[in-house]
Amino acid sequence: MEARALNGSGVAFAMAVGPGEGRIALDTLESVAAFFPGASRWILDDHTSDGTYPMLEQWVATNGGHLLRNPAHRGYRGIAASSFGLLQTIARQEPAVEIAIKIDPDTCLLGGDLLERIRARFAQSGPGIVGAFRVGAGGRPRVFGHIRRNMLIDFLPVGPHKTWRAVRVGWPYWARYIPAARRHGYVFGEHVLGALAAIHGDTLRALAASEFLAVPDDFRALTVQMDVLLGLGVRAAGHRLIDLDEGAAAPSVWLQFLPPVPLGADALITRGILAVHPVKATPEGDAMREVFARHRELTAAAAPLAIS
Repeated sequence: MEARALNGSGVAFAMAVGPGEGRIALDTLESVAAFFPGASRWILDDHTSDGTYPMLEQWVATNGGHLLRNPAHRGYRGIAASSFGLLQTIARQEPAVEIAIKIDPDTCLLGGDLLERIRARFAQSGPGIVGAFRVGAGGRPRVFGHIRRNMLIDFLPVGPHKTWRAVRVGWPYWARYIPAARRHGYVFGEHVLGALAAIHGDTLRALAASEFLAVPDDFRALTVQMDVLLGLGVRAAGHRLIDLDEGAAAPSVWLQFLPPVPLGADALITRGILAVHPVKATPEGDAMREVFARHRELTAAAAPLAIS
């Protein structure tokens, strides 16, 4: 089990990359390749035109992986369609996948026993999605009130699209999944933060079979966030949202929605943190990534050889 967790066998990482994210995406991919060399890598370029796609192309040609590209730029409002399409592809191309881990380009991985912890949580709780659910960065509770409000507004026959700059007519596509989710105890707005979200293979297959991952091209709503919708889909499938750090003596990940991360890179490493979000393409983020890269080199060099 230890060698399997280190190697990442049976695991697929999924990353959607937008304009301006090429450099940090490559750094995050380097950490995936270093710490989980047996995992497959699935990367989606959001039809970028700033040099990001050639960077990703070169990295995949050198290191291996699967690179896809949106036929047109979808942007933030289309992030669910982009990410869900990538997950759909994994479900189709890797039908026996054990765990699919959705990761953002601005999430840094620091090695350690992350996969062992994820597997342990699935073993305790059953299939679903593991990550920062009710327990946020530093052990602070996460709240979903504003998202709940937006979802309820989306039940009006006419309403605003994301950022209130366009109009939605009719219910959003996800509304038809609400009754099943509510039967399984779903609370409007609850979700696992999408920065690092581990999806059980059975859950991924259930989502694909239910067509929840097939986001319509004309999808409009206030609630368009990939991770919020994924929480709904998981509960509609009868599966669970699971905290990675529930009951833990100390947090194992530092995952928050907005920057800045209040701790320095060395402090995060000293605490044994396994993943950090968000680390942006800023001077501060670059400095943090430099420390993490040195840590990665030392950790990977000291680790025992992974067994395929």
